Amino acid sequence: MGHAPAAKERPALTRDHIVQVATELIEREGLGAFTMRALGRDLGVSAMAVYSHFVSRDEVLCAVLERFMGTMDTDPVPGERWDDTLRRTMTSIYREELAHPEVASIDVNPQAAGNGLAAHTEKIVSLHLAQGMPEPVLRQAWAMVDAYLAGFVGNAIALQAEAERKGVSAAELREEGGGGADGEAAAAPLWQRIVRSAYTEEAFAHGVEIIIQGIRALSAPDPCAWRTPEE
Repeated sequence: MGHAPAAKERPALTRDHIVQVATELIEREGLGAFTMRALGRDLGVSAMAVYSHFVSRDEVLCAVLERFMGTMDTDPVPGERWDDTLRRTMTSIYREELAHPEVASIDVNPQAAGNGLAAHTEKIVSLHLAQGMPEPVLRQAWAMVDAYLAGFVGNAIALQAEAERKGVSAAELREEGGGGADGEAAAAPLWQRIVRSAYTEEAFAHGVEIIIQGIRALSAPDPCAWRTPEE
């Protein structure tokens, strides 16, 4: 006589597993659909079981955002110059947020964003201070980098979402005549076509170089010979 197949064992309900499933839920259904009840459903438990590990929805979002920021290429590289560090870290942040827009949108929630970004922010600041970048320079650099990332990434994500709604690629939407079956882009005014075509990876890289040159100008006559210490 055959035996019935064993029931699939459910993963242990740990904080790490909850954060993983929460991330998957947000990426699949969007931040607006994320509730503790929906999370419990995906975990196969009640919402109250989730509350035994997290006191609130905001705390889960904080943990998701912190985990997401930890995937970015922001570790110190021994001997790396500060400008190469900026190129590497900013590009990684840009690519990861563009690839995971729903998780990246968590920072619209002030409480979750503040807590979830704390470790990431401290890591980046500490990295540049260890390189020897003077604090006054770092303050100005931080303002430029933060504003640039927020603006560029936000607009690139909006363009990507518009392209998805129209059933075309972001690259097609940037081109004249790339608005989908209705031909909207072909009829779009020049200013709109210029704006749509502005948010490319090449343009992002150019903006990073402008920021680097701005930091050099603000620091003059300092030679800006800042590097990550060798191990």
